[in-house]
Amino acid sequence: MAGALSLTFSTKHERKRKMKKILGMVTGMFLVLSLAALATGAGYPSKEITYMIAFNAGGESDIEFRIMQPFLEKAFGVRFVPEYKPAAGGALAWNFLSAATPDGYTIGGFNAPHIITQPLTMNDVTYKTDGFTYLCMIENTPVALCTKKDFPANTLKELIDYAKANPGKVTAGGVGKNSGPHLAALQFQKLAGVKFTYIPFQGTGQLKPAIMGGHVDVVFTNSPAAVEMLPLGIKTLAVGTEKRMEQLPNVPTFAEAGVKYYPRIDRGIFAPQGLPKDVLETLDKKLFAIVSSKEVQDKLTEGGFVPNPMNGEAAAKYIKGLTEEIKKLVEEEKLMPTK
Repeated sequence: MAGALSLTFSTKHERKRKMKKILGMVTGMFLVLSLAALATGAGYPSKEITYMIAFNAGGESDIEFRIMQPFLEKAFGVRFVPEYKPAAGGALAWNFLSAATPDGYTIGGFNAPHIITQPLTMNDVTYKTDGFTYLCMIENTPVALCTKKDFPANTLKELIDYAKANPGKVTAGGVGKNSGPHLAALQFQKLAGVKFTYIPFQGTGQLKPAIMGGHVDVVFTNSPAAVEMLPLGIKTLAVGTEKRMEQLPNVPTFAEAGVKYYPRIDRGIFAPQGLPKDVLETLDKKLFAIVSSKEVQDKLTEGGFVPNPMNGEAAAKYIKGLTEEIKKLVEEEKLMPTK
């Protein structure tokens, strides 16, 4: 009897020991798999994503994001939360973004040529144009030249004639310093042989009330703003496209009006360098699917944007080529001060 009890106890003890061993192995495997998933970015995203916007709410960068936001949240299954950091023509936001943790939970919109001209010309810029991971191109907006309601010029030629007769008197607003609109204003003055007094604003959200209120004479702004302000009496004298825009059929191109240049602002999405491979692949695939979808492109076109979708690789190549063009232009034409 005692032997039987001893055998039963021994069997139960052995089963218990084996069960603990199995549980330990399972727990260990689960821990390894969890750590591997964390390291490779598997399961991304698992929380909301911050989308950094370099200009004020109400501007083109914000409008572009708002158009895409529902598509982004549907595709990724998490909230996309905008974070506005308007200052220095976008440089403040891009300084922050370049230093953010490269985990895919902080990404942002970029504007070119701003991200090219600023590192070339501004001492307080800490980011480098090639210091980001480019995820996609979205669209571009031709730069339009608009005047306040009562400005004594109704054509580009009349504006040029007035500016030549009154050097420095015409105030010209634009978003940012050493930015796309600033570069467009400098190029125009050089080509037309006129002199404006340039006044920078933090975003189109501030620029529109300034021109509508008559606080500046003219503005170099983006085509969506020109489309929006047209019914309000703001005069658009020319737009930076090769042919007239559908949304502005009565507005000539700059070339058509006698000044051959084609200023525009390119926009896309980028992130800090060093993203995990899985995270980068997820972002690249899903973002390109969104920006190249007909529904998103139709909404962008309605807003005055010109869709120009590219994936991350194509976007990086495009920015690299544009950097060489802008660098050469800035140096040769001496359009901006260098560091």
